[in-house]
Amino acid sequence: MFRYKFIFFSLFLFLYKSLSFANEFSIRKNFNKILNGFYKSEIYKCNYINKSWSIGFESHPYGMVNNEGAFKNILVFEHKNIIGTLWPNIGEISVERGVRKYHIWKKNSQDEFHLIKSSHLSDKNSSDIDDESFIEGYKTYFDKDTLKIGTMSWITDFYTCEEIVSSNFARKKLIDIFVNQDEYVKKDFAYRETNPNSFGNKIELLPN
Repeated sequence: MFRYKFIFFSLFLFLYKSLSFANEFSIRKNFNKILNGFYKSEIYKCNYINKSWSIGFESHPYGMVNNEGAFKNILVFEHKNIIGTLWPNIGEISVERGVRKYHIWKKNSQDEFHLIKSSHLSDKNSSDIDDESFIEGYKTYFDKDTLKIGTMSWITDFYTCEEIVSSNFARKKLIDIFVNQDEYVKKDFAYRETNPNSFGNKIELLPN
């Protein structure tokens, strides 16, 4: 009898500790679970290598191009079969990219992820994430060393990645961008309006 009581008490203590160490980043249950996974897992910084693949759109060329409007770097959060891609640099968002600071993706096959539908509004005004609901035409590829991401349906930008070390404080500040991205979007556009010459959008075909 004592043995069973001990096992029960140990299990209770384990569950209590697990719940105690979970952060409440978001009031959305599923979203909060994902963000807790991001908080506890590795973070990668991926830098654009001035190379993208374009399938052509309107007047833009087809083939390997340099996308001047690509994000200079992207942070990738990984937890189990889901990754979050976050663009932390101020001013880099644009109307063309859907006016948002992040995307969340679910693994479809080895190194390939599909874009999960998620709201661009604040935490209180957004519905919870359904990780079985996807946006067609958007894919990304990530293997810890490289990232190939389609932030628009017709172009894929190429990055090299490396794991970064960050404090708990820094992680929480970054995760806050996922939760309250509309506030950060306002700051981005305010900065963009006062620094219009800092951002380009030319897409040029690379030489063979």
